Amino acid sequence: MNKPFLLIFYVFFLTANFVNAQTDDQRAQIISHYDLQKLSELEQQFDKTFIAERANALRLAAINGWKETIEQPNGGVAILVGVFSDGTPKYYQTHNRGAGQTTRADRVHTNGGAELNLNGENMIGGVWDGGRTRATHLLLENRVTQIDNPSSLSSHATHVAGTMIGTGSVIVGIAKGMAPEAELLAYDFLNDESEMAAAAATGLLVSNHSYGLRIENLPLWRIGYYDDNARNLDNIVYNAPYYLPVCSAGNDRRSGQNSGDGGYDYLTDKSVSKNSIIAAAVYQVTNYSGPSSVVMSSFSSWGPTDDGRIKPDISGKGVNTYSSTANTNSSYSSYNGTSMSSPSIAGSLLLLQQHYNNIHGFFMLSSTLRGLALHTADEAGSAPGPDYRFGWGLLNIEKAAEVISNNGNESIIIEEELAQGEVYTFSVQADGVNDLVASLTWTDPAGRSPQAGINDLDTPMLVNDLDLRISDDGGITFYPWKLNPAIPNAAATNGDNTVDNIEKIEIANPSGEYIIRVSHKNVLTNDSQVFSLIVTGINREDFAVTTHQGFQDFCPGQISATCNIDLDFSDGFSDTIDFSVSNLPSGVEAVLTPDTLNSEGTVILTLNNIDALAPGDYQVKVTATGATETVNVYPIIHIVDSQLSGVALTSPANGEMNQPLDMNFTWEDAGMDAEEYDFQLAMDADFTTVIADVTIEENYTAVDNLLENTEYFWRVRATNACGDGEYSDVFNFVTETVVGVDDNMLNELVIYPNPATSVLNIKANSIIDSVEIISVLGKSVIQTVETDSKAQIDTGNLRAGHYFVRIISENRVIVKRFIKR
Repeated sequence: MNKPFLLIFYVFFLTANFVNAQTDDQRAQIISHYDLQKLSELEQQFDKTFIAERANALRLAAINGWKETIEQPNGGVAILVGVFSDGTPKYYQTHNRGAGQTTRADRVHTNGGAELNLNGENMIGGVWDGGRTRATHLLLENRVTQIDNPSSLSSHATHVAGTMIGTGSVIVGIAKGMAPEAELLAYDFLNDESEMAAAAATGLLVSNHSYGLRIENLPLWRIGYYDDNARNLDNIVYNAPYYLPVCSAGNDRRSGQNSGDGGYDYLTDKSVSKNSIIAAAVYQVTNYSGPSSVVMSSFSSWGPTDDGRIKPDISGKGVNTYSSTANTNSSYSSYNGTSMSSPSIAGSLLLLQQHYNNIHGFFMLSSTLRGLALHTADEAGSAPGPDYRFGWGLLNIEKAAEVISNNGNESIIIEEELAQGEVYTFSVQADGVNDLVASLTWTDPAGRSPQAGINDLDTPMLVNDLDLRISDDGGITFYPWKLNPAIPNAAATNGDNTVDNIEKIEIANPSGEYIIRVSHKNVLTNDSQVFSLIVTGINREDFAVTTHQGFQDFCPGQISATCNIDLDFSDGFSDTIDFSVSNLPSGVEAVLTPDTLNSEGTVILTLNNIDALAPGDYQVKVTATGATETVNVYPIIHIVDSQLSGVALTSPANGEMNQPLDMNFTWEDAGMDAEEYDFQLAMDADFTTVIADVTIEENYTAVDNLLENTEYFWRVRATNACGDGEYSDVFNFVTETVVGVDDNMLNELVIYPNPATSVLNIKANSIIDSVEIISVLGKSVIQTVETDSKAQIDTGNLRAGHYFVRIISENRVIVKRFIKR
């Protein structure tokens, strides 16, 4: 299909053929929040890349005798889609009524017991798979439309479609799908990313992807690696924030490709993405009675990702799933695989979007839908909290639907935006019966793929690091769950989670009032981050009082501080709300403008005379009182300490000798009031000859191309908006002497081209023993052993920037700089 025509075709197709499905107004409402130009650019970019990579793969297949298609069990297939940088072929392969019972989708169907009558009416899902779906199958009732034109029918694709939307009106309902009255747009998985961007731009909400890279063709370092496919998926979802792809985790745990990690670390490709849901496969659960009810399959791939994120996300039935096949219009079979658990989850999530829209008249953000599924999952595994096998547990659609039904009563579902420096704050009253549970989720900007070729490189892929904290009236702070990728089978603990874009806090036996705060670390990309927050186990409140200024910094000497307090009413509620302030620091006066509201609005809190306060935190209490309810919010003002403590230098230690010419420097964090650091490097102890003078946020930096056999001096001080601290003690070090490099040797050695693109050539007049490529941060990124006077280094996977090539030849060391474009 002609790609520039594709987006126009989708819009026409949806309008012409699904007049009884999601309405034009609903789709327009969804995509009104999107950057359609960006999605169009992504569609075209992905399309161009796929066409080039596929053509190159087919060319090399003809030369090397690679198979273009490999048939697999369960109606599956592996298809050649590209070539890895090391020259090996790149294949996509499929991941081959009990499912509805396991996710509890059957409970929310008509006559299911939950009295919600959710069957997927007027909902459209998407499915990408290994071939054409047999839309004429009795189970599918012609509710599937194939958008592209695959050459052959696929039983795998037809089975997946039946699991998502199969009717309950044939074969006494035993193959009934999750959303039995929904409709599907179907595609094969060739050029999937371009097609996903185009479909998302028309308002598609949920899609299923039961396929991934063929692990047999992968080097070990690619397992758990955040590759371009994961990044591209995150990029699509970030630019289409109502769209949620559901991807299978894979069936590779028994493959032996990563035998050293005890069954863990088997995720690849899209299953390493941040913003999608990754599905694990378990046995059928007919009646959940506790974690032991959920039994892991023998094949489902386990996490973690290389950076330690909690993947897979959630579990569904993937063993002996009975559904339609493509042999005839009435053929069925039982398949195993995460290919089967993934559509059971995707189809179930369509029902939650349907339910939310039925109540509110609009759909959830994908971060809300993802958070809702993970928030309400039933516990699975051997210890409380998430793990790298089951994710957050077993999907429970009935429980998730109850949270939607009770929104504003026993639960809260919030979609908000956090600007740079803000802290979103409010309080809740625990109901004293259920656990108090809060889940924070957000659609994170796409990360940058780490350096290729390094196994288990743990660089975090999280871009905007939000934080969820809950504190009680006794000052105890509760932290979210986190996992340790170094010990993947260890139980989850509570602490500062710096890798996941979901943070979940569970408080057992809660009592009284709790303060919930959402904040962020560092600088937010694009200056803000939209987030979703779900809270359960609380008492009903008819109005809410919140602030985005729950924690603010002020310098000593500032006279006053202001904070906006927002009032929101539940649907149909009206009252006059009086505001008051208590818990003021001594000498501080408060003014509320206005101090009464009889409709939704904002009250401005002004605190005067704060110039007399000593450095520290001061929490004040703002109380909103109605006829029958009282709600509190607790903003904090932080008086910054302008007398910053000295910085302790750590590396290189004072007096170190023989240090490298490309040097890394580190020092201890100077505390919360240190916003930045001034780093200086000089050639004398008085710092009259300063060769590096930088201001940075991190407690580390690097300086390259130092002189050999030279003494240097360095120091650091902490700074903030209120002033500068004192410089640290001065440390000195002496650089190494490069052995035996004379002018003739340097002149005889040639590197080219410079700048380099995909290959760097090295030519010398003597035998080259080894070559090392080093980043400007001093990290070794490529190492090779050579036996000739010529060397050719593959630089195709290096990021653009400056690098050093360190060459050892006949016991002589030569370092030269080059640029990678």
